[in-house]
Amino acid sequence: MVSILAFDSNSVSKLLHERNSHLFSEDYPILYKVKASKRKGNDYYYTNAIDNALKFNQVEGVKIMINYIIKFQNNFISSYLFLNNLPIMI
Repeated sequence: MVSILAFDSNSVSKLLHERNSHLFSEDYPILYKVKASKRKGNDYYYTNAIDNALKFNQVEGVKIMINYIIKFQNNFISSYLFLNNLPIMI
């Protein structure tokens, strides 16, 4: 759900709010890569919620997602979410 609603910081803040923390688990990540089809042709690409939020200039949403990753998805697998967008954020 976060990947779909990443274009809106308000939605991201509601989904990743502390009152929902009892639903978060490192075993079941919320932020992950999603396979999406291109508009033209049969090709596809991979994207994630952070990429989508950056595309729509949702700085607050990116900050909330990074805080979530640090707190609940703090493992090496989550580092793959930052391969393409880390230089953009810096």
